[in-house]
Amino acid sequence: MPDDELVACARAGDAQALEALLRRCQPDLRRYARRHCASHDVDDAVQDAMWIVARRVPTLRVAAALSSWLFVTVRRLCMRLLKQRQPTEPLNEEEPFHAVESQDALRLDLARALEELAPIYREVLVLVDVMGHTVPEAADALSVGLETTKSRLHRARALMRRRLTL
Repeated sequence: MPDDELVACARAGDAQALEALLRRCQPDLRRYARRHCASHDVDDAVQDAMWIVARRVPTLRVAAALSSWLFVTVRRLCMRLLKQRQPTEPLNEEEPFHAVESQDALRLDLARALEELAPIYREVLVLVDVMGHTVPEAADALSVGLETTKSRLHRARALMRRRLTL
C-alpha cells in the first residue's frame, strides 16, 4: 500500500495502517538518529518519535509532510536527550566577583545591541534565538512568509554580530 494511503488510513484510526506506516519509517529514522544522537540515545529517540507520531497522526494534514515531521521530531528528541545527559557544574560560591561583572557587561551589551535593531529584525531574532521558536513558528507569529522570516533572521544575526564585535 502506498504511503499516502497508509497515512489516510492511519488518520482515520486504522491501527494496522499506523503500525505498517511506522514499521516502514523506522529504518530511515534509525539511520537519521544515528547521525544526530549519541549512540546510546538512538533507540530512545526513535521510539519516542514514533510514539509522538502515533498519538498525533490524526492532526497530520498532508501525507507528504510525514517524513519531514518525523525527522524534525527525532532531531529535537536527540537534542533534548543530549541536554539531559550533559553534566552540570555546581555553583561555586567562591567564584571571583569579576566574572559576574563581565556577565553583567555582556548582558548590557546584548540589550543595547537588541535595542538598536529595527523592530522587524528584533522581533524575529527574539522569537527564534531567545524564545526558541522555529522559523516557521516565528513566520506564523509575525504573519509574514517563511522566506521573509529567514531573510530577516539572517540580517538580524549579521547586524548583531557586527555590533558586538566592534
